[in-house]
Amino acid sequence: MISRCPSSSLPRRARGFTLLEVLVVMLIIGVLVSFAVLSISRGDTSVQDETQRLAALIRLAGQEAVSQGQEFAVEFDSTGYAFLSFDGEKWQPVADDELLRPRSLPQALVIDIELEGERLTLAGQSQEEEEEKATLPRLFLLSSGEMSPFDLTVHKSGTGGAYHIIGTARGDLHVKAPADD
Repeated sequence: MISRCPSSSLPRRARGFTLLEVLVVMLIIGVLVSFAVLSISRGDTSVQDETQRLAALIRLAGQEAVSQGQEFAVEFDSTGYAFLSFDGEKWQPVADDELLRPRSLPQALVIDIELEGERLTLAGQSQEEEEEKATLPRLFLLSSGEMSPFDLTVHKSGTGGAYHIIGTARGDLHVKAPADD
């Protein structure tokens, strides 16, 4: 008489999972964990994205200043920044340039600026400060390739994790992430 193993009398499905089933479950778990990690880290990307955008725009305006032989400036206030060009008599907002258009900062984002070694407070744009508007901090980008030395700090209001954009008088531009501080 041949004795049968108790496991052989069970239906095939009751013996365990196939390798394919285990791999499919692992794939699903991996996808869910990836989405969770991406959604958690999204909070910091607005600061990083805005810092990278501002650095790229300053670089672009500096290159435009050299290639066009025209002086440019970036003017900052508490709500955003705008690019200006010098027309020989006065500073005018850059016109007809989609990239160098005035930009507003995303909500809760703050820019602190140290310009030529002096820490500056950015003014708001209330009607009472309209007279101060002429004295808003300006970062100059000259046709010689030089710029005002500066250290811009971009961060969320009330939090750490600040990104820095550092510019030298020679026109060099560096972006430092929070871990680089």
